Amino acid sequence: MKSILIAGLLATTFSLAHSANAAPQGPKMRDHAPGMEMIKTLSRLSLSSEQMDEVKKLVTAFKANHERPDASSEHPDKPDLATLSESEIRSLVETRILKQQSRHFAIAELRSEIYNLLSASQRNMLTEFEAKREAKREVAHGGKRNTVRSAMRGQPPRGPRLPFKELQLTDEQLVSLETLNATFRETRFQHKVTMDALRNAEQALVRSGNFSESAWDALYAEYKDDLVNAAIENMTHKQATFAVLTDAQQAEVLEKRENVDALRRLFSDN
Repeated sequence: MKSILIAGLLATTFSLAHSANAAPQGPKMRDHAPGMEMIKTLSRLSLSSEQMDEVKKLVTAFKANHERPDASSEHPDKPDLATLSESEIRSLVETRILKQQSRHFAIAELRSEIYNLLSASQRNMLTEFEAKREAKREVAHGGKRNTVRSAMRGQPPRGPRLPFKELQLTDEQLVSLETLNATFRETRFQHKVTMDALRNAEQALVRSGNFSESAWDALYAEYKDDLVNAAIENMTHKQATFAVLTDAQQAEVLEKRENVDALRRLFSDN
């Protein structure tokens, strides 16, 4: 019963981690559900009753001191954002990243405190679990296959499929979107490389035994320019793709996304 209670606490707590980890309109973190992965991992480490009690105290205190941020309903291709200048986009991105850094630090601090509760053998098991999970992820996503093929072509792996598949696009629009996507492919790949490096550096700091807010700030200062530029490039790219659509198509996309946002808010309130 105690393990079920703590799993519930962690699930709601790390839904905040997912929001904090997501770069604002920029490259996504490698983990889509870091909280659920941590819950699964901790459940396999055979925590003692004392450790379970300490984890519960840490998570309960965290939830009491940190409100869950509301999920943003904004999309970078809404009319107000689609028409922003580069300087306005930069200001928006820098503000969001600053807020994200503060929330992300709180999550990282909690992770560090939980990690410090583990024994040496449990930490070794944790490392093994993560290595196996990463290997499975690479196989599932075709990472190795794409890397080999891309290396043979001298190109990074292909990016996501073209957007707006639900619309009746003309041949000219499809060509324009494909051109934009192909041009952005290398940039998107570099964004992923940067985010993977930051994620690994964060994890190393969390588990170093020397975790502190000053060390965290220093780490983010090192990556700040890359994070800001990546988010700006991503938003600018999405602006360009949205501009390919007609006014009627843009209205259709926005209406559908408003419906999705409404459903997301409905379920997030429960």
